[in-house]
Amino acid sequence: MIEGLLAVAAALVLTVVLPLLSYRRATAALHGVERLHRRLDELEAKLIRAERPPATAPAPDATADDAHPARAKPTATPSTRPAPTPNGPRALEARIGARWMLYLGVAILIIGAGSLVRFAFENAWVTEPLRVLTGLLIGAALVWNGGRFSTSGHRAYGHALAGGGLAIWYLSVYAAVNLYGLAGPGAGFTMLLAVTTHGTLQAVRAQSQGLAMLAVTGGFATPWLVGAGTTAPLMLLAYTAVLVGATVLLSHHGDWPVLNLVSFVLTGFTWLVWALRWYVPENYVAVETFLTLFCGLFLWVLRRMLRSRHPAAPLVRFVLWTTPLWYHLASLAVLESHWLAQLVYLIGITSVGLLLAVRFEAMWLRLPLWGAAVLPLLAWGNGQPDSSWLMPAVVTWLAIGGMHAVAQVELVRRSPSRLHPADILLTPASAATTYLGLRTMLQPQGYVAADVAMPLAITVALVGWWIGRMDPRARGHYSVGAVSLAAVGIMTWLGSPSTPAWLALQGAGLIWLGLSERRDWVRGIGVLLVLGAITRTIEIQFAPVTAGYDVFLNHRAGLGLLVTALLAMLAARHGRMAPDADPARSAFLAGTVVGGNVMMLITLTAEINAFWDLRTADNAVASPELARQMMLSATWAAYAAALTAIGIRRAYPPVRYLALGIFAVTVAKLFLIDFSQLDSVYRIVSSLALGLLLVGASYLYQRHGTAAGP
Repeated sequence: MIEGLLAVAAALVLTVVLPLLSYRRATAALHGVERLHRRLDELEAKLIRAERPPATAPAPDATADDAHPARAKPTATPSTRPAPTPNGPRALEARIGARWMLYLGVAILIIGAGSLVRFAFENAWVTEPLRVLTGLLIGAALVWNGGRFSTSGHRAYGHALAGGGLAIWYLSVYAAVNLYGLAGPGAGFTMLLAVTTHGTLQAVRAQSQGLAMLAVTGGFATPWLVGAGTTAPLMLLAYTAVLVGATVLLSHHGDWPVLNLVSFVLTGFTWLVWALRWYVPENYVAVETFLTLFCGLFLWVLRRMLRSRHPAAPLVRFVLWTTPLWYHLASLAVLESHWLAQLVYLIGITSVGLLLAVRFEAMWLRLPLWGAAVLPLLAWGNGQPDSSWLMPAVVTWLAIGGMHAVAQVELVRRSPSRLHPADILLTPASAATTYLGLRTMLQPQGYVAADVAMPLAITVALVGWWIGRMDPRARGHYSVGAVSLAAVGIMTWLGSPSTPAWLALQGAGLIWLGLSERRDWVRGIGVLLVLGAITRTIEIQFAPVTAGYDVFLNHRAGLGLLVTALLAMLAARHGRMAPDADPARSAFLAGTVVGGNVMMLITLTAEINAFWDLRTADNAVASPELARQMMLSATWAAYAAALTAIGIRRAYPPVRYLALGIFAVTVAKLFLIDFSQLDSVYRIVSSLALGLLLVGASYLYQRHGTAAGP
């Protein structure tokens, strides 16, 4: 026992007393040297002033050179200089001897003392209570001396000592509770709370952000150090909420925004660990209440941080702006097994968010709000919920869509000068997702898609008429949405896939509106939608046919003709508005013209294949493959000849180039496929027909070559 006490005393002397005495003596010696230097400089300045002759007028017998101001001899005048600081080898020597050697010596002493204390613990020289008491005494000594150094002008050194003392206190209480069992969780929590409170008061008194950060970090670590949460998990969330509020006040008192960042990160960590270990679905109401409280606290912090000029304020604001996102994700996770509560939550966040968007005229805020509500609803609908949830789900979809429409009306009423881009994006997106969500919910219950599309199209048209009274430009966007939904309803009644029709009509409408309003980005979105429609339509065109298929009188051919007609309409519209001098618009015009003709040729090819596929299945024709190849070659050649004539008549090179390409493909098919498969009669007829068409096209080039244009 005596050996243990001596070891503890030696450790205390080596780690606390000797470093403090050494530092004080070295600092005093350094200050004495600086005072001597300043005294020598003052004495030197006095000697210079004493030896300087008094300034008098030139003597009468002075020479001209002495009397002339421009030729007067300069005299040395002493200047008042600040006391120089030691420099050169002497300064480096003083720095090494007074500071670096001190820091190195303290570090070595701490390492040696730590090794000594560890050796004493391993050999049971010191009992467990004495170990905890030793840590508390060392922490107290560091905190007390840190306060003394801070008040005597050594702030950094004093704050470092005080922070080390607080850390030792935390570890000592942790050891007493969790390692040695000397105190229960309640007593340990009380002691750690007292340490945090003392550290906070020290930080406020010393105006030290480092101490404040250590106190906040220790406060968040306190429940985990004493094992809180195992018996009363909800109390941990309550304690965290109180700690966040105290941190907000502390950061505002000292203008320390980094404390809010630390609090935000530690709160998220606490919540994540708590949710993974102790969350039970039965407590979802209380847990969601705490989540809302956390979100409100950090949004309040963000509001106060908007006026901060601190250098770290931009980073803190950027991180705090993510608070709604984390709140939303955590809420969805908490309410995952409570469908009705989740629907109420989605309606609630949409209403609150739209109220804020209208209040502050935050136009872009509606887009993330729409995504935050729609994406979970779509995921929920794909899970095929029970029919008892049908009516709440339909009400939720209609409520969210209706609130967005009302918010848009109000915002357009407030600023009708220009249709906002957020309105342009939300109009088709809201209509499409509402239709998709309602269809997903109603189809398993026996409803068809047309039962959803047609009423929704009428609703969109009425909303467009209402908004169009205040801003006529908005009427066009709503009209496009209504027509697209109506086309979806018609296509579903006919048994045709509705997605390509919606993509084609919505995309063509956006391209048209982008041209009219001179919004290139709107036209770009329309182009992407139209490309998606073309890709899906081509896939449908080459799908196998079934018995009873009516050639050219079917939904597949109708879809191909619809896309072709829309491309032709866009080409005509673009040709009237876009001058040929604009390369981008000229390229877009050529693309629509070529795309429309290629789509038409694909539709014809698909219908010819379907016609002969049916004949092959019925064995109605002796050689259906021979007839198919001959009809395809003749159709392609005739189409190319017609394009040649139109291209020469219109003096439009892209059409003529397309015709030449179709002719080239047809000739290649004739030699590679037709001549190897067709009988002599079909081969003769096919080659004669293609030859006549090529000769006729060549005649057109010969006759109108000078008028064909570039």
